[in-house]
Amino acid sequence: MVNTLIEKWHPDTRTFYLLIGECAVTLKDVAVILGLSTNDFLVTKVTISSHETLEAEYLHQFGVAPRKSDCIESFLKLTWFRDLKDRLQLIDENSIQRYMKCHIMLLFGMILFAHKFGADVQWKFLPLLRDFGSIG
Repeated sequence: MVNTLIEKWHPDTRTFYLLIGECAVTLKDVAVILGLSTNDFLVTKVTISSHETLEAEYLHQFGVAPRKSDCIESFLKLTWFRDLKDRLQLIDENSIQRYMKCHIMLLFGMILFAHKFGADVQWKFLPLLRDFGSIG
């Protein structure tokens, strides 16, 4: 279904061209299709402001921190998450959580909150993954 929608997407108008006509996707549509809740925490601004704070957060959540070359302003390159995800050995609960956090950040950057180039993701989503057990 997603591949079909991608083929029908026109970025210039930010709408889908379907047989029944032109269609714009709303937040409610995304919530229903992906089963996401729209009644939880709101993320509206950059929540990590310095590279040092970012490094500490990534060390805590992923056991490794990105290099400065992996960061562009308030964004982190998606290749960092892909590489980490590929290197992880799924041997315990902690490594499985790290794998899923990488996957979630990739979804944020490539699908849910993708921008023109789709090569990075904003840091502001990282604190949402701190308490992995509370993620709905």
